Amino acid sequence: MNEEFLVHVYKSKCEFQRKADKTATKEIEDGVREMMKLILQNLKEIKPAFEIADIIPTGSYYEGTKIGAPDEFDFMLTLAKLSGPDKISLQPGCSVWYPHKKLQTGVQFPQRYMVNIVINEESSEFKDFLGNPRIVVRDFWTEIKNVLKEKSLEIKMAQGTMHVEPYDGTKLQFFYNHKFDKASHPTKDYPEIKDGLLPVESLNVGVDLMLAIDHPSIETILQLRGFPKEFKDLLLKYGCHVIPKSCHTDHMAHTKCWFVTFSCMERELISNMNEHHKKCYKILKSLISSDVLTSRKSMNLSSYTLKTAFLFHVYGQNACLYSKSLSSCICDVLHYLASNLYHIRMPCFFARDMNTWGNILETPRIIWNVPETLKGSPCRMDLCWIKLMYKFITYLIGIISSETPSSVVDADIVIYRCEYFKATVGNIMKHYSYGANVFQLKDDLGSLDECTDELFCDYIQNLIRYHKIDLSFLS
Repeated sequence: MNEEFLVHVYKSKCEFQRKADKTATKEIEDGVREMMKLILQNLKEIKPAFEIADIIPTGSYYEGTKIGAPDEFDFMLTLAKLSGPDKISLQPGCSVWYPHKKLQTGVQFPQRYMVNIVINEESSEFKDFLGNPRIVVRDFWTEIKNVLKEKSLEIKMAQGTMHVEPYDGTKLQFFYNHKFDKASHPTKDYPEIKDGLLPVESLNVGVDLMLAIDHPSIETILQLRGFPKEFKDLLLKYGCHVIPKSCHTDHMAHTKCWFVTFSCMERELISNMNEHHKKCYKILKSLISSDVLTSRKSMNLSSYTLKTAFLFHVYGQNACLYSKSLSSCICDVLHYLASNLYHIRMPCFFARDMNTWGNILETPRIIWNVPETLKGSPCRMDLCWIKLMYKFITYLIGIISSETPSSVVDADIVIYRCEYFKATVGNIMKHYSYGANVFQLKDDLGSLDECTDELFCDYIQNLIRYHKIDLSFLS
């Protein structure tokens, strides 16, 4: 099936989903940035602690791997009061990638965001340390909502207008209304398609924001065992940041650890991939990536997992400089994912001694009456979720590496199965990723060897029996 199938996926899932021409796309991006500046200026006035020094673009739009309309943007926002020389120092935390942050002498930040040595039973030596990062994030979004309650923000542009939509959670929602010129198209139902792009009358735009602090001493990164030294120049040029993301002692941990991120460096490497690899990336992203927002993070095939695999494919030890074959590159990435899933550990690209999936792997504890014959076997029920991901990847490898010619119907069946897999995984995560409904895997599990095929087949049958989910094509 290989090349023919992948070309069909690209044409049907990637190439013709862009619903705005280049002019409109640029206007939408400019509108998002202008709206962001207005919101952050108002935020600074009511909450000076959240003054932003820099708005840093990240994510697929700026990496050149966005699929579909320009309806998602990602930014890191550096906190002005904590970023820059002599503002903070990083102290040992749960790991070198999850440090504690100590304010330097004379630096002021609201007391509610510092370690409370009474409530947290910390010693007085931690009184100058930033506390639980979740409090900072929660207050930031609360204050953003307060700004939007007080201000009715709308931007008028050459081709349209943009205003803020009501939203819940931690993502801004904007609405872009385009001054659509219907006269330039033959009919309403069949508009003229120019350069494979469809004009857009309106668009909902989501904006993800991540607070950040400039890393105060990037030279120390070069001394860490897990950082690949060949990327020294990239680090010195783009730096790295510390973000309010809890350490992996628990996904709901209440700790003073923040996380070291290399988002800017990742953005540069992905955006500098050749068009062949970007095409491969988009194809795989459309087939396997499923980012689901839950209160806990069950292990899954997220877009970040895919990005990590591509970074190793293009820039790793056996760097793929260029290949005319879609199937060879995509199969190489899939084999890498399969191997890491099987061994339940995937190194981060710029932190090779850290697991992309964290020290604690969480898997949904779904309803499942395990047969007596399997209960005493040396296998782990909680590994079945990971084996589900592994089986899905090996299923795609078999499809793409097959030399059997495919029909469009066959290709569409595979695409449907991929969409079905992503949707069902998302639904399971939403309903079973809470408290007692998760397994927590804290030990070095080695591999999926203990999850026998007999156990996995029973798992698939129980997904059908109790959850009306039919993934039998993986068993």
